[in-house]
Amino acid sequence: MFVKRDDRIHPVISGNKWRKLKYAFALLPHHEMALNSQAGLRLNLNTQLPSSVVSFGGGFSNHLHALGYLCNQLNVPFHAIIRGDYTKHPSPMIQDLVEWGAQVRYVNKITYQQRDDPTYLASLRTQFPDALIIPEGGSQMAALKGVREVVNEIEIPFDHIIAPVASGATLAGLTSALSSHQHAIGIGVLKGDGYLEGLVEQFLEPGLALNGRTNSQFSINHDFHCGGYGKIPPYLKTFCENFNRTMPFEIEGVYSGKVFWALKHLLATVASTNASTNVGEKRTIEKGQTLIIVHTGGIQGARKNKTP
Repeated sequence: MFVKRDDRIHPVISGNKWRKLKYAFALLPHHEMALNSQAGLRLNLNTQLPSSVVSFGGGFSNHLHALGYLCNQLNVPFHAIIRGDYTKHPSPMIQDLVEWGAQVRYVNKITYQQRDDPTYLASLRTQFPDALIIPEGGSQMAALKGVREVVNEIEIPFDHIIAPVASGATLAGLTSALSSHQHAIGIGVLKGDGYLEGLVEQFLEPGLALNGRTNSQFSINHDFHCGGYGKIPPYLKTFCENFNRTMPFEIEGVYSGKVFWALKHLLATVASTNASTNVGEKRTIEKGQTLIIVHTGGIQGARKNKTP
């Protein structure tokens, strides 16, 4: 069992956010943005930056945090559309966005639900002409190219690669880079049996998502969302705290904590049955197999508001 430490890619744009944003500006014709973790941020010489960037997320969004920092470094105006009103108590993430010069717009739940609606997106394009609009979580086809590089960087043979699932692009990118004998296991971090599979499959070629979930190269386990997205019950909180005290890297309760919580239980089942355990639709982890766990970052999202 090995952990792919994508949380160490960059001090701010870490994990799958780095992967998803690496080629995001390639949506502009004939241009591609390159990020270099050793040299900070750099652009190809012929890169043309967008006039502004618009994207969506919650009050603790890792995606908005990474994108806000990126836009600040590249001197590109950034408009963050945030679900809920944090005017009186801005989260640490929102405080960072404001410090980096982002324009923050709070919207209610009904408006936020329109974030993928063509009419709503058209209205945003009217308000922000020539802006690059990036979907929630950075989940779009351009993200898959960066996520595939996770698999390409792994030099050891493996059977399963494991990652959290929320908006679908990370698991889709991992799946699309696998060899035929390999399998991607997603740990659902929100309630969404069937819904999460659909988010992943929208990015995959039909052969990788045959008949919905059957015989696919990926599966999603829905047993460890711990009550839903952002829900961190006491047992998970205690698990993460104990993990962080004893392990050489940190996890948090929204994404990575649920993955390692799931892994603990799945491996215990393998040990107790002395054979294998189901992890999804007709897929098992078996003794002797090699597992890769992708640490997708997101530690910043665990920060709490300072009490007065």
